[in-house]
Amino acid sequence: MKAGLLIVLFLLALSGWSHQVHNHQQELSRLAHQGNARAQHQLANHHWKLNNRTAAYYWWQRSAKQHYFPAIESLINEFPRANDTWLELAVAAGDPAAQRQVASAELTDQKTSINQWQNRWGDSREPWLQSKLELIERYKNNGQCDMEINVVAADSGEKRRYLNFLSAVQNAPFDTQNWCISFTLDESLSCVTDTQRKRASCRSEQQFDKQVILADQGIASADSQTLTLTPDSSEAVIQHELGHWMGFADEYEMSDALAQKFCYGYYDHDNLNIIVTEAHNEYSARQIKAIYKSLPWKYELSSWQDIAINKQGKWRLGSSGEATAGLFKADTCNAIDDRQAWRPVNVRTAMEQHDTKLWPELYLRLLKHKN
Repeated sequence: MKAGLLIVLFLLALSGWSHQVHNHQQELSRLAHQGNARAQHQLANHHWKLNNRTAAYYWWQRSAKQHYFPAIESLINEFPRANDTWLELAVAAGDPAAQRQVASAELTDQKTSINQWQNRWGDSREPWLQSKLELIERYKNNGQCDMEINVVAADSGEKRRYLNFLSAVQNAPFDTQNWCISFTLDESLSCVTDTQRKRASCRSEQQFDKQVILADQGIASADSQTLTLTPDSSEAVIQHELGHWMGFADEYEMSDALAQKFCYGYYDHDNLNIIVTEAHNEYSARQIKAIYKSLPWKYELSSWQDIAINKQGKWRLGSSGEATAGLFKADTCNAIDDRQAWRPVNVRTAMEQHDTKLWPELYLRLLKHKN
């Protein structure tokens, strides 16, 4: 008797529960058809559990188009082939992660100009995007430029490299506060590599007093007017090349062709960190004093005797290894037998080996003294 009563009660409870479930599904369907995004998402989840993929896709999509982010996430996870579509919906819904992903992809999109990119993402609160937009803003031409630089690219797909250059400038050890840097397109830009050292050599219809060419191959290089950067130019490489514009010469061994020009004084600009002398073993005190007076860093030294060592009445150029500032051999002119290059410090700086990222305080003081 009791067993029968329990069965009856169970059936009644089951019937009531089934009725509640049915009513809930009816209400969910009604709200979904009325346009309730949350209900549409829940109805889609219901169909997905029942393996009704088409119905689930339909209701997730309707919910996503109303910028209901849980539905967008479901579409991204379950229907990845249409990921770009769902990402755009997520962007419209204000999702920061989606904004960053789409904005990052647009940096290499040739159809999106730098101005379009700025205008689209100008109101974004996503931290990465904000930092990039602030970087562009920081270096825009404000009419008070200490240095104006045009970054020249073959197409708008090079926006990421432009931003990388701005970042390297911002992180440079020298003062770039009043630099102005713009992005310029030159569809005629073409680059090859030379046969000797694989340096990039580019031809451009655009010509500026200071320009950065974004080459598509080769090794980075610099002259007094142009920095040529390649896709693998790191921040350290960029800062090394900028160092040339600031007045620093290479401290590694130059190629024979470059050394012939540099070490024999055929360049018409001064260098802050390198002097070149004849490769003598012995000097007179008068000669040492003359070299001392010519040093860009003589103000860092206490006297002319800091750059030479006297042994048995004979003077030899060069400071003791323990000195923090003086005259130390550099490899710059090693390709030339009768010339010796000298630098003020006895450490490997960023001008010898860029990945050290070492810019001695003495070098930064030389820049201030120059300016």
